Amino acid sequence: RDFSPLAQQLGPVELGLALGRFYEHIGAVVEGHHGRIVKFIGDGVLGAFIGGDHRLNALEAIAEMVKTRQKFLDENVGKKLPVLDYAVGAASGAVLAGELGTDKLRFYDVLGQPVNQAFRVCALATRRAVSNLVDAATWDGVKTPGRRPEAIETDAVEFGADKVRLFKLEG
Repeated sequence: RDFSPLAQQLGPVELGLALGRFYEHIGAVVEGHHGRIVKFIGDGVLGAFIGGDHRLNALEAIAEMVKTRQKFLDENVGKKLPVLDYAVGAASGAVLAGELGTDKLRFYDVLGQPVNQAFRVCALATRRAVSNLVDAATWDGVKTPGRRPEAIETDAVEFGADKVRLFKLEG
C-alpha cells in the first residue's frame, strides 16, 4: 500500500532495508505454511502453495498475516523503518510451475490465470482498504472445510467476463 510515494521519498539503501524486512516477514509466514516464495517484485511478493491441501495452507498463511500484520507495522515504527503496510490476495487453479528461462538465466516461476487473478484480487483488496481477499476457488476448494479460518463473503467482482466470488478472512 502506498509504495510508489514511499519509493520516491526514500534513498535506495533505506528502501532496500525496509523491503528486506518486509520480505523476511512475508517469507517466514509463507514458508511456515508449506508455501514457497516465487519472486519479489518491488513491494509485491508472489508465493505459491502446491500439493497436499495447498488451499488450506494458503488460507492459514493469510490468517497468520492478518494476525501478525499490526505487530510487524508497529515494530517497523519502533525501529524507525518506513511503514510498509500490505494487503494479501489469493487465487487458485492450474498453473505451470518449475524452472523457466534461458541457458544463461533460469529461475523457478509459476504461470497461469490464477497468478494473474491473485495479483488482481490483491490490488482490489488495496482499493477496498481491506487486509485480504480470497477467491472462491481457494475458499471452496479446501479439502477439510471445517479447518478453514473464519471468513465472510464479500461483494463479488467482475474480471473481464468472469464474475468472481470473494471472501475476506476475519482477523
